[in-house]
Amino acid sequence: MKTKNKKHRLKKQRLWSQAIVCILAVAMLAGCGDDNDNNSKHDSGHAAQWMSGDFHNHTTFTDGSWPMNDLTGPYAITPTAVADASTLHKQGTAPSGFRNDLDFFTNSEHGGASSRDGFGIPWSDYSMNPAIGDDGKMWRWQSLISASDIPGYAGPSYMGAFDWIKSVRANYSDKTVMTGMEWNVPGHEHASTAVVADNALPIAEFEYRFDKNDSDGTNSSNTAATMGWTGKKQNGDYDTAAEYEQVLGLSSLHNKAIDAIKWMEANYPETGYIVPAHIERKGCGDVDPVSGSLDSGYSIAAFRDMNDNGPDVVFGFEGLPGHSKSSGRGGFGSSACGGGTYGGAGYYIATVGGLWDNLLADGRNFFTFDSSDFHSPSGDFWPGEYERNVVKVVDLNDDGAYTQDEIVAGLRSGNVFVVHGDLINALDFSVANIDTEATMGQTLSVLNGDSITVTIRFKSPAANKCQAGVNASADYICNAPVVHHVQLIQGRVNEARATKFLADGVTPNPAYNEQDSSVASIVKTFDANSWSTDNEGFTTMTFTVDHVESDMFFRIRGTNLGYGVAKTDSNDKIIYGTDSDGNPLLNAGINNADMAWEDLWFYSNPIFVKAN
Repeated sequence: MKTKNKKHRLKKQRLWSQAIVCILAVAMLAGCGDDNDNNSKHDSGHAAQWMSGDFHNHTTFTDGSWPMNDLTGPYAITPTAVADASTLHKQGTAPSGFRNDLDFFTNSEHGGASSRDGFGIPWSDYSMNPAIGDDGKMWRWQSLISASDIPGYAGPSYMGAFDWIKSVRANYSDKTVMTGMEWNVPGHEHASTAVVADNALPIAEFEYRFDKNDSDGTNSSNTAATMGWTGKKQNGDYDTAAEYEQVLGLSSLHNKAIDAIKWMEANYPETGYIVPAHIERKGCGDVDPVSGSLDSGYSIAAFRDMNDNGPDVVFGFEGLPGHSKSSGRGGFGSSACGGGTYGGAGYYIATVGGLWDNLLADGRNFFTFDSSDFHSPSGDFWPGEYERNVVKVVDLNDDGAYTQDEIVAGLRSGNVFVVHGDLINALDFSVANIDTEATMGQTLSVLNGDSITVTIRFKSPAANKCQAGVNASADYICNAPVVHHVQLIQGRVNEARATKFLADGVTPNPAYNEQDSSVASIVKTFDANSWSTDNEGFTTMTFTVDHVESDMFFRIRGTNLGYGVAKTDSNDKIIYGTDSDGNPLLNAGINNADMAWEDLWFYSNPIFVKAN
C-alpha cells in the first residue's frame, strides 16, 4: 500500500508540474493536457486488432504470370472460396494470400500501357479494340476501372481490374481487397499507391495524370473529354522545370512527382497512400561523377520533399523490397544503393544511422513496410507466404468491422511491424514513464529529467509456412522460427529540419540532401542471456534511460541468426550472415528459397520520445 500511495503522490506532483509548465508555455499555445494526447488517434478506447497484409504484387494484367482470382479453367473464375489450390486450373494472387492467412490484399501493379487482360488475353485479340485512349492502346487507367464507369462506353465487354477485385470480394467476404497501382514515379522508380473508394476511378485518374509511362492525351483529347480529367501535364511539360541534380539529386521530372503527391494530399488525404518501393534498386539518387547523369534512385532529399508535400499520404517506404527468393536477394544487383540487401532488408533501413534513421531524426512520421512484390512463384514467394506487414487496425466508428479506410489509417499510424518467414507473430513494443506509454508510431511526452523504460515482448509460432518440395527444395529441412537476438536502436531527434531552399527561397540547400551517421546507434542487444519468458508466453526484455533531456526515438530488429554467421556460395560470396555484433551482412551470394528460409528478420517501426 505504501508503494501505491507513493506512486499516487508522484503522479499528483507530476500533474502539478505539468500544469506549471503549461501555464508558462501558454503564450506558445503548447497544448496543455494529458501526456497521451499525441496517442489519442491510436488509443481512444476503440476496439482494435492486428491484421496482416500485402499491398505490392502483380498479375497477368501487367507483368505477373498468375491471375488475381482463382481459375477453374482457362477463362473461368471460381465462384466460391477455395481452400486447396491443387484442385485449380490456376491459382490467384489474392486467394493465395488469404490461404497464407493474410487479412487484407491490395492489387498494385504497373501504370502505363496494358497489353493484356486479367486472363492473359491480349487486347488485340478482342473482336473490337476496347481502348478509348491514344494510339489504340489500353492505357492502365482504363484497365483499372470497370467499363460501366466510362461514360457512354459502347465497346466490347471486358473485365477491368476492379471487376476482378469484386469477384475476389464475393468469394472472400471476411477479407479486405483494395484497388491500387504501382506508380512509375516521374524522376524515380516505383511506388505502391491506392485510394479507398467505391470504385477505381480515383486511382485511375491518378495513373492517367501522373504515371511516368502514361502518355495518353498526347495525340488526342479523347480521355480528357470522356472522363472529365482535364489539365494533364505530360512529362515534356517539365523539361524547363528547376533541376537540382548536383545538390539534391532531384531531376526536373521529380517536380511532376511532387505535383502528383500534392494532388493526392489535396484530394485523398485520409484514404490515399503513396509508398515508394524497392527504393535502393536503381541507385542512391546520385550523380555519376564520370557521365554526369543522375540515376533514378531515391535520395534522402527526394523522401524529404515527398513527405513535406504529402505528410498524410507519403508516410513511409518499402524498406524490405520483397523478391526474397530471387537469385539476387530482393531482386537487387550490385548496382543497387548499398550493393544489395542485408538480411533481405534494403540498405536504407539496415544501416544504423543511415537514411531511414536520418528521416526519423527529422521527427518525421515515416515508416517502413514490406510486401511480396510477387510476379511468379519461380522467383517470388506468394503473398503472405514469407513477407508480411502486421498492422494494428482500430475500429474507428465502432461498427465491429475493420474497413479499408481503417486499414489505411493503421498503416498511416505506424503501428506496424514487418517480418520474414513468420519469425515472430506477435510484438508488444512500448516506451513508458510512470504515467503513460507509447507504442509504434506514437510519441511519448515526458518532462526533462524523467526516466523511461523500453519494453519489448514478442512471440514466435511453432512453425512457419516453409514446406519442403513446395516453397523449398525437396530435401530441405524446415525449422521452427526462433529469434536468436534483438537489437534496440536509439536515435536522437534534431531540434530543426533542413529546408529544401536557403533563405532566398531559390537556392537549393545542400543540408536537405545530407545524412549524419551519428544520429542513431545500437544501445542494447538482447538474447537468451538477457531476456525472460513472462506468464503470457511472451519473450520479454526491458531497457531504461535515466534522466531524459532531449527528444529521441527507438526502433528494434531481430533475427534467427547467431553472431558471426556466414553462409557462402560456391564463389565464396556471402549469401547471408551477421558480423560479430549480430548486424546483417550484405546478401552478395546466389540466393534461393532455402537460403531465404534460413535468413529471417523482423523490423519494428519507431517510437518517439518528446522531452518537455
